[in-house]
Amino acid sequence: MGYIEKRGKGKFRLNVVTGYTAEGAPIRERKTVEAKNKTEAKPLLAEFELEVLGGDYIKPNNKTLDQHFEDWLDLMESRMQPRTFGEYTNIYLKRIKPMYGHFKVVDIRPMHIEKYLKYLQQDDNVRLDGKTGSLSSSTISNSYKAFANILERAVEWKLIKSNPSENIKPPRVEHKKSDVYTPDEMAQIFELLESESFSWRVMVYLAFTSGAREGEIAGLEAKHLNEEKNTIYIEQAITNKKGVGAVLKGVKNDQVRHVSIPKEVMKMLLKLSHIRKQEKFGAGSRWEYPDNLFLWGDPETGRPIRTDSISQWWRRFTNRHNFKHIRFHSLRHASATHLINQGEHAKVIQERLGHTRMDTTMRIYSHLLAEADERASSHFDSFVQKKKSK
Repeated sequence: MGYIEKRGKGKFRLNVVTGYTAEGAPIRERKTVEAKNKTEAKPLLAEFELEVLGGDYIKPNNKTLDQHFEDWLDLMESRMQPRTFGEYTNIYLKRIKPMYGHFKVVDIRPMHIEKYLKYLQQDDNVRLDGKTGSLSSSTISNSYKAFANILERAVEWKLIKSNPSENIKPPRVEHKKSDVYTPDEMAQIFELLESESFSWRVMVYLAFTSGAREGEIAGLEAKHLNEEKNTIYIEQAITNKKGVGAVLKGVKNDQVRHVSIPKEVMKMLLKLSHIRKQEKFGAGSRWEYPDNLFLWGDPETGRPIRTDSISQWWRRFTNRHNFKHIRFHSLRHASATHLINQGEHAKVIQERLGHTRMDTTMRIYSHLLAEADERASSHFDSFVQKKKSK
C-alpha cells in the first residue's frame, strides 16, 4: 500500500507500507521526489512501490568504502580461500584504499574503476616491490578482481543496486611460455634423486606423473590411494595462511578428480603410507591430526607439510647438485608437456590437471599443442607425395 504526501513546492514524499509492528504501527519506506503535482507523482509512487515490495529497494546510506571493507574483512575470511583472502586484503590496503577508501560506496562509478585500471597500467610508481617497470597483466587482473569482489559484496549486502565494475574489462592476461624441464633433464633429475630421502623421491615422481599441484600433493592422505585402480583421489589441498601455517582446504575451483599413476609410483606411495602409519602409532597422543594421515606429514606430530617447505627443499636440491633450477610447479608443466608430446588428447590433460575449462589448458599450452598439430599434419605427407609422383 502506498500514498503520497506534499512536502513543499514541487516536492512530494512517497510512502510504501511494508508491514506493521507488534503494536500495530505501520512500517514504511519513504522517498522524496520532485514533481509538478500529485498526478505526476503517482507513476513515481507506483515505481517506488514495485521496487520496495519486489525487494530491490536500496536505502540511502553514507557508508564509505573503508567502512564497507571492515565488514568485508569480518565476513569474507571464512568464505574465501586463505591465499585469495590475503591477496585481496593486501591489494585493498595498498592499492584501492589510497584512491577510493574515503569515497561513499554509492558514489563509486564505472569511471572510477576505469581510472583505477589506468593507474595500474602506468610504467612508474605503481609497483609495491621496489622494482622498476610496469605491473604484469596478471597482477593488474588480480587487482581488478579484488576491487570487483569487494563491490559485489556491497551489492549482496544491499548497499548498492549494481556493481560498477561488472562491465569493465581489465587488460587481457598474457601467459608467458612456461620454462619446463626436457625429457633428458627429467631423466637426470630421477638419477639425482637416488641420493635423496625416500619421501622426497616419491614426491617428485608423483608431481611429474600426476601433474598435481604442490598444495594437492601436500594434502594427499593414505585414504586417497586406490591400489586396485592405480589412482589417487585429489579432493583437498594445503595452503599457507599467514600467522597460522599449513591449512587444509578444498582443491582449486572445486576440481575434485581421480588421477591414474604408474604402478611403480603407487607401490612407492603405499610404502610411504605404511611408514606414516607406523609413525602415527609410535607418536601416540603427540599426533595432532588423529583423523588424518598425510603422506608428507611431520613424523612426530602428523602435521601436514607447508607448500613453501616443498619449494625450499627443491631449491636446496637443485643447488646441491648444481642443476638448472625451475620452480617445483614446473614439474606439473613438464607432466603436461610430456603427455602432449606423446600425442595425448587435450581433454585428458585438462582433466588430469584439474582445469575448469578446456580453454585454460589450450591457453597455457597453446604453443605445444600447435607444434603437436604441425607434427600431426606430417602423417599425411606420404599420401600427398604419392599423388604428386603419379
